[in-house]
Amino acid sequence: MDRIIEDHELMIGVSGVVFLEVDGRLLELRESEILILFPGQRHRGYKLSAPGVSFYWFHFDPAEPPSGKPQSLIPRHARCSFPSRVHILARQLLHAASGGYAIAAAGDYFLTSLLIELGEQLHDSAGLQETDPRLAELLAWIRLHAHERPISLESAASRIGYNKDYLARLFKRKFGVSLLAYVHALKLDASKNLLAGSRLGVKEVAEKVGAGDDKQFSKWFKKKTGLTPTAYRLSFSGTTLNNR
Repeated sequence: MDRIIEDHELMIGVSGVVFLEVDGRLLELRESEILILFPGQRHRGYKLSAPGVSFYWFHFDPAEPPSGKPQSLIPRHARCSFPSRVHILARQLLHAASGGYAIAAAGDYFLTSLLIELGEQLHDSAGLQETDPRLAELLAWIRLHAHERPISLESAASRIGYNKDYLARLFKRKFGVSLLAYVHALKLDASKNLLAGSRLGVKEVAEKVGAGDDKQFSKWFKKKTGLTPTAYRLSFSGTTLNNR
């Protein structure tokens, strides 16, 4: 399809690659990347994607921008540092758009939350790389392996050559949580995303996030969220997906 649309569009890659030409520029939207199209931009697909490609595509009209300098800007094409959090908000937005909430403006609220999350992630990621590249490298390593192996403060400190006590203080100062709390947050985000966006059983989800057996996982999940994994999944039952 070759078209021009008079609204804003936000695309979020889930899996595979989407090939888009935007105003003559060839772009590839990959997993965990976002792409923003502005009103009046001509865009079309220029190459077929492989089977199984998946992405979110939202159309929206922003409110009038506030006066003064913005606190954060979202790049037009960038990679998210915490994709699980973005996917959860995107699923909540889809749920709201399909009538899952009684509040009529729920979709607007979730879209706003999603855009704020993107602004925070992409702003913080760039600033962190400038101030402490080793800490940025550690975050990338933790996000890659948090679901595969136990990560301790000692192993993380050894990874980048920091004293563990120094790393503990630095991490808490930078992010407001301990390193282990951060690892658990990644596991929880991944669990929510799998429960809301896949048909995997609870046992399979537990295995995917490295959270022990399904009984331990269910207890841990309920302690963190107040819901059982099954109840959490049911809360997204109204979401509809467009599979192409």
